Amino acid sequence: MTTRPAGTGRHVTVHATRLTAEAFQPYGRVISTARADLTRKDGDFTARLHVSHRVPAVIENINRHMDHSQLFIPLGGAPVVIVVAPPDQPMDGFDPSTIVAFVADGTQAFTFDAGTWHIEPRALVSDTCNLINVQTRGYERHTELIRFAEHHVNVALTIDVAGL
Repeated sequence: MTTRPAGTGRHVTVHATRLTAEAFQPYGRVISTARADLTRKDGDFTARLHVSHRVPAVIENINRHMDHSQLFIPLGGAPVVIVVAPPDQPMDGFDPSTIVAFVADGTQAFTFDAGTWHIEPRALVSDTCNLINVQTRGYERHTELIRFAEHHVNVALTIDVAGL
């Protein structure tokens, strides 16, 4: 895992919007959980239950996996918050104003494309949510991490539930 600080003293506010396939296209895909054809034929994959906690008011770090995508399948139907940034953002000179957030309705599975910056999906209304996370083995070796506090960058997340 590679770790580098981001930027200098800045405050960035990220507003969440409803997850749609069109809006999420630069970062990955939205998949209806009713689909039965979620297959992958190449590579060695692992699936695990991912228990995530409530979405934070401040985003402390963001990471990406350069050589593989991830698939998240929500369990239980609870809304999930997805925070991402474009894969073309460099590790050195990352611009926090490129971060966007989406709210999945709990029936939408989604993928992060290789290189897409993200935080782990988080619960919106409950204390925790359960997701199945499918990704290639060995992803830890190819993960890049940016810690915003190391350079006094404050990234706040705002979610207007009524507006979704």
